[in-house]
Amino acid sequence: MLPLAVVVLAAVLAAILLRDLFRLPFAPWQAMLSGAAAVLLLGQISPEAALASIDWEVMLFLYGMFLLAHFLAESWYLEHLGYKVLHRFRHPFFVLLAIVFSIGIASAFLLNDTIAIIGVPLCIMAAGRSKIAPGHLLVALALAVTIGGVASPLGSPQNFIISRQPQLPDAFSPFVLYLGLPTVLSLAGLTALLWFAFPPLRRLRGFETDVHVRTPTYYAARRGLQVVLALSLLRLAAPVFPFIPQFPLYLIALAGASTSLLLSRNWKALAKVDWETLVFFAAMFVLMESVWLTGFFQQFLPPSHLLSKPETILGASLVLSQLLSNVPFVILYLKALGGSATPGGLMLLAAGSTLAGGLTIVGAASNIIILQSAEKRGQKFPVLQFTLVGIAATAISVALILGWMALIRG
Repeated sequence: MLPLAVVVLAAVLAAILLRDLFRLPFAPWQAMLSGAAAVLLLGQISPEAALASIDWEVMLFLYGMFLLAHFLAESWYLEHLGYKVLHRFRHPFFVLLAIVFSIGIASAFLLNDTIAIIGVPLCIMAAGRSKIAPGHLLVALALAVTIGGVASPLGSPQNFIISRQPQLPDAFSPFVLYLGLPTVLSLAGLTALLWFAFPPLRRLRGFETDVHVRTPTYYAARRGLQVVLALSLLRLAAPVFPFIPQFPLYLIALAGASTSLLLSRNWKALAKVDWETLVFFAAMFVLMESVWLTGFFQQFLPPSHLLSKPETILGASLVLSQLLSNVPFVILYLKALGGSATPGGLMLLAAGSTLAGGLTIVGAASNIIILQSAEKRGQKFPVLQFTLVGIAATAISVALILGWMALIRG
C-alpha cells in the first residue's frame, strides 16, 4: 500500500498536469499548498519538521529576486534595455538572436523564474510591434530562460540549492567551467531552431523608439540591477582574490532588491512580489520532506556508486524532473546522494534538472509562470510547439555539455 504522503504528491502533480486539459479551477500554487496542508493534517509530517524542511535561504533568494523583478517591470527599465540592444539590428535573424541571448544572459544572473515573470509582457509587446502572434516568442522565452539558467548558481532555484553542497566550496566557478561555453553555444542553436521552426519570426523588428520613462523607479531599478551584477562578479572573483569574502548567494538578491527599495522608497512594493510562487516553493519543501520521510522512494534507488554515475544523474534528471518537477527532484536526489557526488556530477545534476524544463510544460516552474502570465493577458501558450522545439533544443544542449565535459576532463 502506498504511503499517504506519496498518494498526496501524486495527486498534486496530476492536478497541476491536468489543470489545463480539464480546465480545473485552481492555480498550481493552490494545488501544492493543499498538498502540504494535507500531509500535515494526515500526520505524515509534524509541524516542527515541516517548518524545518523549508530552505529559508532559498526563500530569501527568491523573495529578493522577485522584489527586484517588480521594480524592473514597474520602471520600464528592461524595455529601455531592449531598445538599446534591439534598435541596432535590422535583419530579423539578428533581432531573434539578440532576444534569445538577452533572455539567456539575464536568466543566468537574475533567476530564470524572474525573467519568466518579466519577459511575458515584453514578448507580447515585441510581437505586437512586429505584427505577429506572440505564441512563438513566448516559446522562445520559455526555452531561453531554461537554457540560460543552466550557467550560474543564480540561474534557477535548483542550481542555487546545488551550489550550497559541501562538495562545491566555490559556488560560481564550477558552473562557469563546466556549463558556461555549452550554454552560449546552446543559445545559438536555439536561435537557429526557432528561426526554421517558426517562419513568422522572420518578420521580427527591433525596437524603433525608446519607450522608457525616466522616473525615480527607473533609476532605482537600474541601480538594483547594477548591484546584483557587481556582487555576482565579486563572488565569482572570490576564489582568486582571498581578501574578497565568499558571502552567501542569497545576499546578492537581497542587496539588489534592497537598493531598489531604498532608492525608490516604494514600500508598497514589499507586498507586490510574486507571493504565489513563494507559497508554491514553501509548500513544496514541506510536501517533499514528508515523502522522503516515508522511505518509499529510497527502496527503488540503486546503490550509491551507481547513483553518482554521470549517465545515471543526467538520465534521472531529464526523466524524473518531468514527474516531480525539477526542484522537488533535486531535493530528493541530493538527499539520496549524500556526500558521494563529485563537482562534475553536481554540475550534471544542475544541467539535467534545469534543461528538463525544455521537454514538457511541467518540467520547470518557469514554464508554468509563463503559461499563467500569458493566460492572464489573454494570450495562449502553444504547448505542443513548445514541446517539439524543446526536445530538439534540449538534445543539442545535452550533447554540447557532455562533449565539453569529456574534453575538459581529457
